[in-house]
Amino acid sequence: MDRKGHIVVIGYGDVGKSIVAELRTTEVDFVVVDKNEDILKGGGFDYVVGDGSNEEILREAGVMSAFTVIVALNIDTDAIFATLVARNMNPDSIILTRANAPICDRIYKAGADYVVSLAIIVGQMVAKLAISEYGENVVMLYEGIEIERYHVRNDSPFAGKTLSELDIRSKVGCTVIAIEVAGEVITDVGGDTIIGDDSTIAIIGSREHIRNFEEYENMLSKSPETVVIEKIGEFFR
Repeated sequence: MDRKGHIVVIGYGDVGKSIVAELRTTEVDFVVVDKNEDILKGGGFDYVVGDGSNEEILREAGVMSAFTVIVALNIDTDAIFATLVARNMNPDSIILTRANAPICDRIYKAGADYVVSLAIIVGQMVAKLAISEYGENVVMLYEGIEIERYHVRNDSPFAGKTLSELDIRSKVGCTVIAIEVAGEVITDVGGDTIIGDDSTIAIIGSREHIRNFEEYENMLSKSPETVVIEKIGEFFR
């Protein structure tokens, strides 16, 4: 499929159906992957029939250009393999994986950015996480992970900079998953995406990461001389 900046949902069981139900209420482009064509037919959405851990199937679903991949498979071993293959195919995508058993570490090692569980609730929360078009400023997710809407002031050092220039993910640990400007939500974000004046960005990370994000903005707001003086002052505390 010739797509860019869409969501790939791997697995159309109970959780996958809940995710798709949420996604269908938005204008987000998505495609579903599942082995069972009978449950996919007549759903009113694009789908690919096949194994969600098969590289050719995921290529057909457009994983290589997806901004988010949601792995909602029922069997944890299948979820690990699907996560691993998807990560190898698209190093820059955000991968959200559903887990049944307490094997989060193995799924993270396979390449997932965030691992969630708790059945049907997972479907609703993950879909909201992927599209980031809801009213709350902060939503608590699994294992202390939060998604926060952050307003970028006109005088912010972030304004006018690209995500590559700011390097937010490596600097503070947060990931920017969407930007809202003048009422339009942009979910197809990449390194060359510019954070505009008076925009709102959706970031995801732990409480510590989000606190680091706020401190990072404050640090960039200061002059180099001020930063040096503050660092020297720390030695005398």
